[in-house]
Parts: sequence; structure tokens; C-alpha cells
Amino acid sequence: MVAVALGAASVVLVKAGTFDDLLSDPPAPKARSGTQQAPNRGPMLDVARPFDSTPAADWADGADGIATPPARAIGGFTPEQVRTATEQVRDVLVASRLDRRMLIDHDPAGFLTKLAPDARRQLAPLFSGGRETEVQSLVSMTAKGSALLQAEPKVDGEMSVAAGNAGELVVHTNYVFVYPFRPAGPTRLVDAMNTLVVVRADVDYVVRSGDRWTPGSQGLWYGDATGYAYSIGCEAYKHGFLAPAATERAVTASPNRDPSTYFDPTSKLPATTGCPQ
Repeated sequence: MVAVALGAASVVLVKAGTFDDLLSDPPAPKARSGTQQAPNRGPMLDVARPFDSTPAADWADGADGIATPPARAIGGFTPEQVRTATEQVRDVLVASRLDRRMLIDHDPAGFLTKLAPDARRQLAPLFSGGRETEVQSLVSMTAKGSALLQAEPKVDGEMSVAAGNAGELVVHTNYVFVYPFRPAGPTRLVDAMNTLVVVRADVDYVVRSGDRWTPGSQGLWYGDATGYAYSIGCEAYKHGFLAPAATERAVTASPNRDPSTYFDPTSKLPATTGCPQ
């Protein structure tokens, strides 16, 4: 677990491991003398259905997987204020995890403009100069040379709302995002996970309002953030970016754990990382 201090908030990122068996295709069997045999390999990747044979196959596409809870009065906030807060958080999740301007172009403008001015000022310098690891618990950015497919990422999870300190409303978000990457060329897969990256993000967003806060601090802030990346290229992740595990020359074995639990937003966060430190 790596703790990264960021201004007044503590951002925590747990890096989880990669699939043990997400290596390249198995070698083709040798042809017998005088005969030609077709390689015995897996099916071709269907780029229109990259999530087939994974727990995410029937999940919602993109923003459709992020629903807001019913609004009710909480901690001095009216139902309308709660509804506004959860809609703001939904917009932030889309901007930080699904918008291709962030994912591909690494352009944080759509994300930052949704935050309180003081929060925006703290985070803006972290999107350049090699500081991307300091913000990777809040956003998803693909590595250079690793292209996403056109298929929308799959999303599952939920958000909930609770009262925080005076003048604060806390929106807890707990989501798993599954990103489909384009292979370098036509490929037959040993496993559907060869081209997918799973990101679990448990992030608290805090809405601050009232006279207790200066104008620059009023609005939406980030709070505690935990999570992991699974089936990940560790070298890219070490620098704050996403790439599939198949881009690694050698894949580090993941902790001894049922792979399906990495798709479960309610599962216990792993205690160790599968990427070398």
C-alpha cells in the first residue's frame, strides 16, 4: 500500500497484481513430416465484444454503469442538495474515468473544472512533469502506445451518501472499471483478459458549503481513495498509466486469489501488490 500525501487530503493507492496466465499465445504444435497442421490456438479476438468470457460481459456500458442513489435529507443538507451533490460526483467519475479526453489525451480540464477552486489548484500540477502517479488513484489515463478499443469500458458499483464534518457531505463511490485495449495486430487469445485492464476505485468525494469555508474551498473535493489495478502492465502503472498485462516482457504472479474477486466492487481490497516495488 502506497500512501501519497496531497495537500490536506490523504490519497491512498493499493496496487494489485496481474493475471498469472496472461502471457502470449501458446506455441503452435510442430507439423508432422509431410503434413501441414494449423496452429491449435484460441479464438480470434472480437473487437466488438472484448468482454466476452469475463465477469464484466453483462455489465453496463460506460456512464450507464454509474447511478445516483435516491435523494434524502442528510446532515443538514436538503434532498435537493444531496441530489445535486451525487449528480456532481457522477459527472466527476465520468470525466475522470471514462471521458476519452482524460483517458487518451491526458487532458484533465473536464475533471478539474468540476472541483472546488482550491482542489483544482492542488491537483492541476500533477498531470505533467512525471507526477502522474500522484493522481492515479483519482483518474485513469492510458499509456502511450496502448490504444483503447472503441467499445465503451464496462462499469459496475455504487455510490452512497453520509454526513461528514460540519458543512460537509460525503459521497462514497465504489466502482470497478474494465478497459478494453486494442492489440498490436490480429491476435488469437489464450484468455480474454489479454486485452483488458480492471481498475477498482473506492473514492470519497466531499461537498463543502457554508460560511465555515472560504469561497475557494466551497464545492467538490476529493477525500480518501483506495483501490487496485488488475491485469495491468506494471511498468506503465509505475508511471501512472494503464496498459494491459500482455505488454509486459514478464508478468508478475498475482496474489493467491480467485480472479473473479477483482471484478467484485464489494470484495475485500488485497493487502499486497503483484507488481514489483
